[in-house]
Amino acid sequence: MYLLSYARVIWRISISSKLPLLLLCGASSIASGASFDCAGNLCGLKGDGSYPHLVLGTVKAVASDTDTEAVYRWARDYGYWAELPEDESTFIKTIQIMSIEFDGGNGNEEITVLMSRTDYDAIAIKPGDLVRYIPHESDNPLPSYAQGVAQHFWNLFGCIAVLCREDDIKCRKRYVTGIYRVADGVELNSHGDQSEELAKRIDPITYLPLQSRTY
Repeated sequence: MYLLSYARVIWRISISSKLPLLLLCGASSIASGASFDCAGNLCGLKGDGSYPHLVLGTVKAVASDTDTEAVYRWARDYGYWAELPEDESTFIKTIQIMSIEFDGGNGNEEITVLMSRTDYDAIAIKPGDLVRYIPHESDNPLPSYAQGVAQHFWNLFGCIAVLCREDDIKCRKRYVTGIYRVADGVELNSHGDQSEELAKRIDPITYLPLQSRTY
């Protein structure tokens, strides 16, 4: 049985209650090599904000507090996340980092995502689960709970939904991992560009594959 919630994510800097949602929020970037390897692949961070494309993939690794601190310090040292507090302690308490693996066409690639630790704990997301990431809808007004300092965190986030648990093989066979354009589900490369070599397309609502052809 695949798991997918259409509920709107409610995220705050301080969250006192666990939300029974499968939607999480995260900021993401393409990575290669070892997960969270800041020395070799820039911690997997492609840019200084929310990744703007739809990603289907498998959770590869969940960051420890030590991993999270290393990513945070690297990001701040190299000019990323400049609006966040200098001290990483609040970040570590409220954010869970994990990497997602997907088929990049020429082999598997990884993407680093950030989410509320409270949401992560509520879902108990695990390595091997199949998930969907999308950025926030830019045409929607900013929620009241994301005003002020919280907006700096919100600007790094996209949203994740668990589509299939690791052991649900039948569910997993329904999906094709990769990066896709949010508007129409056309496959993109790891830089977010359309390529003649890529011909997959998914339904951007159900995330299920459509007939392959060149778009």
